[in-house]
Amino acid sequence: MILRAADGAPPIKELTDREREVLALLGGGMANRALARRLGIAERTVKAHVAHIIEKLGLNTRLEAAVVAAVHHGLICPERHSAVG
Repeated sequence: MILRAADGAPPIKELTDREREVLALLGGGMANRALARRLGIAERTVKAHVAHIIEKLGLNTRLEAAVVAAVHHGLICPERHSAVG
């Protein structure tokens, strides 16, 4: 079950900047090891970020987090979204 804010979007504002970054990369289908290399952090740190994202957004799985990232990319990366469109 995905928790939603009043406007129907997941509570992305609850995430830290790093969690948003991890979530955006999850939406691209990156594995934990690849995420760790890309961000220059340990794989277990990535796993901790993913667990926090899942908890904060009221999700059950990493797949659900990836779907949220894909569907709500503009909320996760607003500066990129506004620069493109």
